[in-house]
Amino acid sequence: MNSEPTTQAHGAPGGADVDAASPGGDAPRYRHAQYRWPTDDPDARAALDVETRTAYDGRMTTWRYRAQLDRPSDELRAPVAANRADAPATFVYRHAHASVEIEDAGRAIPRHAHVFARESFIDELAGDMGRDPVALRLQHLDPRDDAGPREVIRMVAERAAWGASAGSANERPSSRLRGRGFAFDGAVATMGGSGVERAGAGNDDARAFAATVDGGSAGKSETTDGQASWTAWVVDVDVDRSTGDVAVRRVVAGQGSGQPGSATLTGLPASQIEATISRVMGARLSARPAHDEADGHARAAVSHELVAMRDVAADARPLALPAWDAQRIDEAAAPAAAAIANALYDATGVRFRAPPFDAESIRAALMHAIPVDTHERAASKSVMRSAMPRWRRWLGGGGVVGGLIGLACALLPGPAPIAPVAAGGVGGADGAMWSAATLERGRQIALAGDCAVCHTAPGGRVNAGGLALDTPFGTIYTTNITPDPETGIGAWTYSAFARAMREGIARDGTHLYPAFPYTAFARMSEADLLALYAYLMSQPAVKHTPPKTKLPFPLDQRRLVAGWNWLFHDARPFAPAPDRSAMWNRGKYLVDGAGHCGACHTPRNALGAEKGGLAYLSGGVAEGWTAPSLVASKASPVPWTEDALYDYLRTGFSAQHGVAAGPMAPVVAGLAALPESDVRAIAHYVASLSPHVDAMTAAAAAARQARGAEAAATLGFENGRRAFGAACAVCHEESGGVGHFGVRPLMGLNTSVSQDAPDNLLRVLHNGIDHPATAGLGYMPGFGDAFDDRQMAELAAYIRARYAPGQPAWRDLEAASARIRREHS
Repeated sequence: MNSEPTTQAHGAPGGADVDAASPGGDAPRYRHAQYRWPTDDPDARAALDVETRTAYDGRMTTWRYRAQLDRPSDELRAPVAANRADAPATFVYRHAHASVEIEDAGRAIPRHAHVFARESFIDELAGDMGRDPVALRLQHLDPRDDAGPREVIRMVAERAAWGASAGSANERPSSRLRGRGFAFDGAVATMGGSGVERAGAGNDDARAFAATVDGGSAGKSETTDGQASWTAWVVDVDVDRSTGDVAVRRVVAGQGSGQPGSATLTGLPASQIEATISRVMGARLSARPAHDEADGHARAAVSHELVAMRDVAADARPLALPAWDAQRIDEAAAPAAAAIANALYDATGVRFRAPPFDAESIRAALMHAIPVDTHERAASKSVMRSAMPRWRRWLGGGGVVGGLIGLACALLPGPAPIAPVAAGGVGGADGAMWSAATLERGRQIALAGDCAVCHTAPGGRVNAGGLALDTPFGTIYTTNITPDPETGIGAWTYSAFARAMREGIARDGTHLYPAFPYTAFARMSEADLLALYAYLMSQPAVKHTPPKTKLPFPLDQRRLVAGWNWLFHDARPFAPAPDRSAMWNRGKYLVDGAGHCGACHTPRNALGAEKGGLAYLSGGVAEGWTAPSLVASKASPVPWTEDALYDYLRTGFSAQHGVAAGPMAPVVAGLAALPESDVRAIAHYVASLSPHVDAMTAAAAAARQARGAEAAATLGFENGRRAFGAACAVCHEESGGVGHFGVRPLMGLNTSVSQDAPDNLLRVLHNGIDHPATAGLGYMPGFGDAFDDRQMAELAAYIRARYAPGQPAWRDLEAASARIRREHS
């Protein structure tokens, strides 16, 4: 986060006074800052003063807070009074000495004004000391007595990937300044009870206030049932350098009691996020669950993306809210304003100490801090970069030119190694263990990405590597991704891990072959990569050195991959389409990112890169199997509906299409463990790539296809017909077969029967399905030992003629059967 010295915002009231204590000395450091907050009275504004003294280690030894109304000089100031409901909002963290004075007898100062001052000041203090703002807050919460708030802070910080630094060069828009801010509070929008009964004004009350600090959990608020609850916000903003316009891109806001070891973190409703941010920013915004939010239900989402509501009339006003709902929104806004102010400082280096954060005041401040011509030069570079992919495609079309580029990249200095993780070092804002919520999130991402499928050899330990991947360029062996420091990734920092996932570069600086789908993983969000890293690092370490990959020259020169990346790799993270639904964006994010569906279902060019344009998800090859097209295709005897896709992805079986087999079976096994909303989102997105088909049309097509051809169409296939009757009809006859062995897929509806190549069908006939995707599917025996290649060819030819009469006959079936037999011998 930005830790440069504070620049006072143009026109913003209040400044900061700082003692120049010597770094590392024992003398306390003094800091004072004043903040302002508007009130319902147009003639009065709240003046909020914070003073602290800090020890050499950053610990705040004293805390003095004073809030009062600034009125015209001819008005009498209200007497000093204790505001017992608002005082807890001024104090959450632990100090040796604390004093709170609130001159607000009429309670004109809203509660979240106090939170704004407190959380902004903590952020300023962290910047002044060069400390991480989250770590500084955790330093002032006791690990034992404040375990609840510490856990909530940690869960929200990890969910937002706080402190992660990977991919910034690819993410940062050149024409905008990007920043993020954190804020925390001990009261949440869902509370109905009063605050904790401790507050103070004046010296006597300050002593009582300090006494409660020593004896209880700091700043705790309680719900009506007495359960303590906490809320934390992380806000990401983009600031236009020339106009001062601020775009709130993302809000990560979670609340909970913070029971250590629990994965429970409740989000705020999208409507509440909208109302809160809109009030602070003075603009109508629409919030929806973020594309990397595992739970698609808006009320449970912790992470939200925000877009401008352009279709709302300029004079439109929000609907009137009941008093209780308005109070909840006000309470939820408590951390929001400070989080936005802190994000603005992180982006610009300018401290804004009074809302609203309008474009005019921000533009004026930036005029003094950042020259406009800097923005213009950056924008020019952005235009040049945006044109580069077209040049890359043109250059990549010529093998000679592409080879020269690869050779040039091989001669240039390679990526630098990243130092190993420090002994005993772990991730997290305060160096603590990862939260249960983050580990569970990482487990789901690992399932979506099939990590264990590729990184586990037959009979080997999970994720210990050694699986042989046959590619057109040679055999590539997967690596050990367990946290063993010598043979795995135990010595990898998060930065090294993120670089490998986004750029395909290992910790030691060597290039990874694109058989590892970093081209897809680069689309993943920082929060998802961080959660995956945490999960992998929490798994058992396995000391195992997989076989080394040895490709023929010149492919064994890994530096050539730099040229391949220059031509074909786009490392930019996924950007949601604002005109599409949250479900569609979530589905595309999973398909193109962690799910890396294109790695199998998109055809590749001569250099092994996925083709784009109309070739996207139009079918490919995986481990010798034909990966069918995910868009409308003649190879699918029945058009796919969204519900059929969901059934297939969730269970491995669709009554109108058949059973998942081959490399798709473990994919379905992983999807079966994901939230239902994620599988729904994938089905929704994939279905959107083809013309819409209603359920009745699909059912009618399935009924026609299941019957197969008339008997006359199979004349001359008597041997195959007899083999089918003896081996297959009992389960796959058009009548539905028997149900003793699980599901009963109809042969006429199986996509493998209608494909251009017979390989998928022959592989199942030879080897059966001994590892079904889900337990309810049942097993299928293989007939490779019962039938020779001639008999297998006759059976496959009969199945093709009867159940795909509109497709041309397969050729050289006997040779194809012999080839598949050799592969599995």
